[in-house]
Amino acid sequence: MVIRLFFFLLVLANLLFYAWTQGHFGATDDSHEPQRVAQQLNAEKLRILRNAQAPAPTAKRDETSCRVVSGLNVADAETLKVAVEAAGGETNILPLAEPTLHLVVITGLAGKAAADKKAAELTRFGVEGHRIVALEGDRHEIILGSFSTEIAAREFLQGLAKRGIRSARLDARQQPTLKARAEIRAPASTLQQQLPKLIAPYADATIGECAP
Repeated sequence: MVIRLFFFLLVLANLLFYAWTQGHFGATDDSHEPQRVAQQLNAEKLRILRNAQAPAPTAKRDETSCRVVSGLNVADAETLKVAVEAAGGETNILPLAEPTLHLVVITGLAGKAAADKKAAELTRFGVEGHRIVALEGDRHEIILGSFSTEIAAREFLQGLAKRGIRSARLDARQQPTLKARAEIRAPASTLQQQLPKLIAPYADATIGECAP
């Protein structure tokens, strides 16, 4: 009787221990593998990347800048334009209009003899520094003075009139364009490194900033 009771107690103890290890009594075990799987969030979205590389940094672009080269004649500006374009830049040539000359002249002299006679007359009136200019068709003129402003030319003309010289008159003449500027656009590094070398052959050339 005692042996049988002891046997039943031993079996009951084994059953209780088994039930406890399976969590039937409310116990939890974080290391239990099924529970770990249950705790994973969106496990199906996980991906393993092999040989993943970070995106290469984008190289900074060399921004276009602008410089103005002054002190050039028109021919030099054209030559510089070709050199700049070969270096990858662009050039806009800006001709510089020469100032208008205001001349005091005597025109309508037919032939060299008539011009010489008038020049001798001017000398008798005390007018110095005049010069004879030959024109087409054997015509001649005498330039008595050349001025940058009309006011100065009129004052000189009035002085001639007081001396009795009435044939002189004013003549405003536009001068041919001889000078130019070159507006150059190119990457900043090109302007900094190449432009001083490109303008080196031109003694009067200077580099300045473009107008905003």
